[in-house]
Formats: sequence, structure tokens, C-alpha cells
Amino acid sequence: MRVRRSLRLKLATTFALAGMVLVLAFAFALLQLSRHQEAQLIDQIVSDEVEALLQQYERHGEVDGPPYRKLQRYDVRPDTQALSLRKWFRASWLVHGYVARMEEERRQLPAELRELGPGFHDVWSGADRYRVEVREIGSTRFYIAYSVALHEERGRYFTVALVISAVLTALATALIGLWASGRLTRQIVDLAQRVGRLDGQSDDTALERHYPEREVADLAAAFDGYHARTARLLERERAFTADVSHELRTPLTAIQTSCELMLEDAGLSAKSRARLEKISAATARLTDLVNAFLLMAREQADGIQGEVDLRECIEEAADSVRDRAASKGLTLLVDVPESLSVRVPRRALHVVLSNLLANAVSYTERGTVALRTQGATVEITDTGSGVASDKIPELFRRFHRGDDARGGDGFGLGLAIVKRICEQAGWKIGIERRAEGGTRVLLALI
Repeated sequence: MRVRRSLRLKLATTFALAGMVLVLAFAFALLQLSRHQEAQLIDQIVSDEVEALLQQYERHGEVDGPPYRKLQRYDVRPDTQALSLRKWFRASWLVHGYVARMEEERRQLPAELRELGPGFHDVWSGADRYRVEVREIGSTRFYIAYSVALHEERGRYFTVALVISAVLTALATALIGLWASGRLTRQIVDLAQRVGRLDGQSDDTALERHYPEREVADLAAAFDGYHARTARLLERERAFTADVSHELRTPLTAIQTSCELMLEDAGLSAKSRARLEKISAATARLTDLVNAFLLMAREQADGIQGEVDLRECIEEAADSVRDRAASKGLTLLVDVPESLSVRVPRRALHVVLSNLLANAVSYTERGTVALRTQGATVEITDTGSGVASDKIPELFRRFHRGDDARGGDGFGLGLAIVKRICEQAGWKIGIERRAEGGTRVLLALI
């Protein structure tokens, strides 16, 4: 069975994915912008420190001289967060300034700085990263090494906060998407329920007026039009059914009655009697066929369901084929151990059982046609030649007969009628080939 996906879940998933993509894209862009701004800020701080170093050197002619200090890591003081950003970034423990006037002094620089040329550089001292700017004026080089530890720590806090915000926003987007999709599909679900309650009768209540949204209203209007056309067709069908019932049953009853009266004539020749019996049997089959067609013309199998004695209905169906079975020398076995009340359309059940028994009798030349019950399941078996397994599905097609060489008085409609009535009544029917020969029909009245 094909699993149908939920439109609401699909809309919610689409909405959530779109929201998460936008949130992640925004978060990524914000993170990149923050890093870019932070890098510019660091370079600006380093450049300002270089300018301060140059001014100090011009005023005093020297700075911290050899031996130079190593690049060190400084722990942030507890009161740092209370300082202003400018004072925080310009804190003396974050900045190292050097001046090297000759090659000998350069060799005394921290190892991380000795080989650096003019410009900006990123250097590492253990686990700490420094942003370094080198300026060369004549033969003198000026170095500023700025620890970016505080910037990296702040960047980590910002990244964590951004990730948490993105996750919470994505979750909120998914919940909002689920709620919004429910709002969007609520009217479609309501429309489906209203359409499911339509019974094919004429109804002045239009579906369209219940929905303010244009798209749903257009769909409801289409259903209104289809329902109106269906109601008109069903009304014409009911009228036609009533006419057929009156026009066909009356002449068939007259033919059947005339045959019965003529058969009571003792002076009738054997040849004429055989022909009358054949006409009477054909009239009876045609009457059953008309009743079946009238039954199928209705939307439900019988119109009104009621409590039916299954045993009594089976006996009536068996009586309709008993004489025919006896004329062929067949044994008709009915094994219904006890009465069972089932809630089914009586006429529909009678037509189905009669057709199944008549079919079994038609295609059985000798032996037994047996009908048994187990609860609400009816089993009909015969000892005929049976039918090939690959041909079984074709038996329910109209005008298809199991064996055209026999049963030439049939129309090939019996099983098609039975299948149609079972579908309308909600019954299950199956045909299978018996290992010992013949066929088995199972009818489950569920």
C-alpha cells in the first residue's frame, strides 16, 4: 500500500528548512563580518601603537633596549571587563614594542620576530597568537607585537552566542512553520471532510461559501459543480431504474406465469414441454439478471441494510438452483449448522448467492456442489473441471465465461455482477482452484 505524505508536514518541513537556511546564512555572514571588523580593529590598534612607539623614540631617542623581553602571555586582570574598550585594548600587558637599529640588536629580538620584514604579520608564541607590524625607517626597524588573546576569547563567546541563537531561531522557525502549515491546510482538511459527507443527493448548501480564501473557494466551487452534476445524474438514474423496474418486470412475470399455466396442460407434447421449460428457465434467469442490474444501479448494494437470517437466505438461494442441479444429476449439498443473524442487504445477498450457485451448477457436469458456512463466511465448492490459476482474475470481467464450450445458456455476466455488488456492499470474495479438482469460492460478509 502506498504511503501518502502529509501536505501539512511537507509545508512545515519546507518552511523550516527555508528558515534554517536563511538563519544559518545570516549567522555565517554576521560571523564573517564580525571577524573582518575585529581584524580591522586589531590592525588599527597595532598601527596606533606603532605611531606611539615612533613618537616615543623621536622624543627620547630610545625604547626598551637589549636584552629584549620575550613575547609573554598575560592573564587578564579581574577588573578588565569594567574598563573601557579603548583602555582594555591599549592595556600595556598586551603590547610589546621593540626598536632594532643594527643587525646585532635584531639577533637579540624574540625568535618569532627576527626574520620578519616590514608589514603586518601573524606570529605564534606557544599557544598565543600575536599581530605584528614592522616598520623600517632607514636602518632602524620598529616592531609592535600585539596579543590578540582577548579578541579571540571575545570571538569565541560571540560564536557560541551566535550558534545558540541560530539553533533557537531554527527551532522557533520549525515550530512556527508547523503552526503556519496547519493554518494553511486547515481549510483544505475541512473541505475534504465536507466533500466526504456528500451523499450524492441534491443539496442547496454550497461548499464555496464556507471559505474566504480565493484558491480554496475555487476548489470548493469545482466540487459544488461536480456534486450538482452527480446529483442530477443519480436522479436520472433513479428515474430510469423505476421505469425499468415497472416495464421489464411486468412482461417477464407475464411470460413466467404463462409458461407455468401451459406446463400444467396434460396434453402438451414432450417436445413442446421441453421448449416451455427452457423458456421458463431463461425467463427466470433474465428476471434475476434484471434484479441484479437494478441492484447495481444504486449507490449502495440494496439501499437499506437489516438483520438477515443467513441460513434462511442460503436456503432460498439453493432452492432457486435445486431443480437445475437435479436435472443434471448433481448433488446439491447445503451445510449450514445453525442460524446466524447478519446485518446485510437481503436482496443483494440473495442475488450474489444465487449467481454463485448457478455458476457452480453450470460448470459442473457430475459430482457435488456444496455450500458451507463458518461464521459470516460462505464457502461454495464444486467438482467441475475448475479453472487455471492465471485465468481466475478474468472471471470477474463482463462477458467472460470460464469455459465457452459448456454452459452455453449463460451471458458471462454473473461473476461480474457478483463482484460489483460485493464491492458496493463491502464484502470480500475470492475464487481459487481446488487441488482435488473444481473450484472454491469464499464470500466474507464483513
